[in-house]
Amino acid sequence: MVLYDATTENGLRNFARDLTDTDSTTYTDAKLNASINRYYDLVTTDILESMDEWDFQGEIATASLVAGQQEYVLPVDILKIKRIECMIDGVKWYNVRFMDINEIDIATDTTSITSNFNVSDPRADLMDRSLMLYPIPTANVTGGIRIWYEKLETLLSADADEPNFSRAFHKLLAIGAAIDYFKKYVGQNDNATKLADARQEYQLVTEKMKAMYRRKNQDRAYTMTPYDAGYDYGNY
Repeated sequence: MVLYDATTENGLRNFARDLTDTDSTTYTDAKLNASINRYYDLVTTDILESMDEWDFQGEIATASLVAGQQEYVLPVDILKIKRIECMIDGVKWYNVRFMDINEIDIATDTTSITSNFNVSDPRADLMDRSLMLYPIPTANVTGGIRIWYEKLETLLSADADEPNFSRAFHKLLAIGAAIDYFKKYVGQNDNATKLADARQEYQLVTEKMKAMYRRKNQDRAYTMTPYDAGYDYGNY
């Protein structure tokens, strides 16, 4: 469902105004878009919480390692980190394990870090919008760090923009925008009842969406082997 469709009226703003019995004067494009995008953020986090192995908005970013540089800025659109690898020795890729600075009882000067961390077992501590590598790279490596992550959604602005999740649940954004409207004008036109109905529908559709995304995993082939291959289990 696109943000707005003047021809078929099958758009998010169209649906929200239909639910609230408003028009572009009583529920302006600017306010309606802002509300729709707020619920877009909420729906995205609901999907991420529901997912298992399937990547909703997966992305891979690369950056170059710089000798003597410990801090590396994360992508601006990052929402959730899935995995980090780096070629900290300039030869082989290694999986980077996460840690917290409070977990180590050594000093964090360059000499101590070099002595206590191994290039074959690199660690990373997340600090605000950056990650700190342990040990500190000693060589320049082009494209020497890779980050797998879930990215923030691009907010809807143009009429033809469409949410980046299953179309069956796009109407959640319009229902959310209607909820905002009914809350603001709860004392008018039986809006209290409409607010309760909209909240109930939003919850029901959200649960269906989360259930669908919980099952939207990659196919796997599973093989069962006996615990002890030499044991005769007999006929039981």
